[in-house]
Amino acid sequence: MAGGVTFANASIIMQGDAHLLTRKRIREMVTAQTRVECLKVLDECGYQTDFAKDDDLLDAARTQTLTTFQSLCEDAALATCVQLMNQLTEENIDTTFTRLTEQIPLIKTTSIRNYFTNWIDMVNVRNYYKGSTTLLPGGNLTFGQLDLFPEQTLEQREDAIRTHLDRLGAVDKDDLFKPNPLFWWYLQREKELIIIKAILISKRFHYDVIWLRENLRGLYEQFQ
Repeated sequence: MAGGVTFANASIIMQGDAHLLTRKRIREMVTAQTRVECLKVLDECGYQTDFAKDDDLLDAARTQTLTTFQSLCEDAALATCVQLMNQLTEENIDTTFTRLTEQIPLIKTTSIRNYFTNWIDMVNVRNYYKGSTTLLPGGNLTFGQLDLFPEQTLEQREDAIRTHLDRLGAVDKDDLFKPNPLFWWYLQREKELIIIKAILISKRFHYDVIWLRENLRGLYEQFQ
């Protein structure tokens, strides 16, 4: 990690301008007739596309994204929290949230600390609506405060949660003197992978465009 925050942000902005997915690129992938045509778009975005399996392509992209973030991030606690979030599984959930609870207060930037605390709150909210009685540590909400969307459907709740976290993740995303642009870039790349996975699945199994657009609802609109 060398060069400072402004160097890291400049590096990410240069990458983002050339490589981040745009609405135009997503539209090209959605309307593509074959997986090969989709891979051409991903190749333009800097993805390694010489994989026979979609999961291998996505795993490589996720690893590359995390490696890039870690190499540019000057905040050790933030780097640790991003890695923990990236590697979260059902098997390691207790250990992961225990470590997050330790590391989040050490993140230097208030707005990014706030993002992680709210992210944990939203995980607990989702679990609450699934019937869980377990409250994962690290959030602000008590168990009695988790019923945030009592009148909403599952889709409406997911839209509300996504909008809330997107707003927090975008705080100071254009401030070159803070780590927020780098963090926002990481969050955008994670959204990209969700979209790419849905598109590649649709092409592999020949799902129609209507199915694909429904599965991308709420995500596509976030890209410029």
